Amino acid sequence: MFEFQYFIIGIVQGFTEFLPISSSGHLVLVSELTNWQDQGLFTDVAVHVGTLLAVIIYLRSHITSLIISFFSFHLTQNNNLIKIVIATIPAVIVGFFIFDFVQLYFRDIKVVAITSVVFAALLFVADHFKMKISSWENMSYSQAFIIGLFQVLAFIPGASRAGVTITGARFLGFDRSSAAIFSMLLSIPIILASLVLTSLNLISSADENINLYQSLFSAIIASITALISINIMMKIIQRSSFKIFIIYRVLLGFILLYFYA
Repeated sequence: MFEFQYFIIGIVQGFTEFLPISSSGHLVLVSELTNWQDQGLFTDVAVHVGTLLAVIIYLRSHITSLIISFFSFHLTQNNNLIKIVIATIPAVIVGFFIFDFVQLYFRDIKVVAITSVVFAALLFVADHFKMKISSWENMSYSQAFIIGLFQVLAFIPGASRAGVTITGARFLGFDRSSAAIFSMLLSIPIILASLVLTSLNLISSADENINLYQSLFSAIIASITALISINIMMKIIQRSSFKIFIIYRVLLGFILLYFYA
């Protein structure tokens, strides 16, 4: 059963990390539904490395282009790497001050339920009532900063980092694929920052129990499922909208409110 815990953690983290349905909210739900002992900081680091690897693999052509642009010193208005940096700054600054407070007081199943419904409604409005369509490569620096402000909302459990950044991008008129791609690109520095903070906590924790093989197994599962979920999402939104994710979030929210309110 203990090994099964690592399998489930890998699947939940991997499958939900880049979908607009909240990975943290689902991890809170798993914690509520099981009596498993905490998997530990080392496993948290491992599964984030797994999801990071998945998004790098999927966005390898975009990332290569960003790196080439950076080392070519093409620091123009259309420099996409600068846009990612600008959009990341608000979350880094705000997170530094409120992360521990949010983790302590807001990791509650009722909060997850309410925010799941509220932010699903916001995504619905953004996804269906904005007619202007633009590619993320044409994004201005000010638009990148606005999306970064939306990303700050992701500190609320259940809000979904992917969900709020996609919502912000859709409100600004970017097409669905561009909104999802930019959201995933923004996840890279955020995951890296999370890895640094978690690793520092891991180093300072003398009592941390490291389960190397189980954590590695969980990381592999997270990487595989993250890559699968990204491909599924991109195929869905290229043919349709974010409706299936919105419906899922609303149903999940009301089910959680029914059983836990």
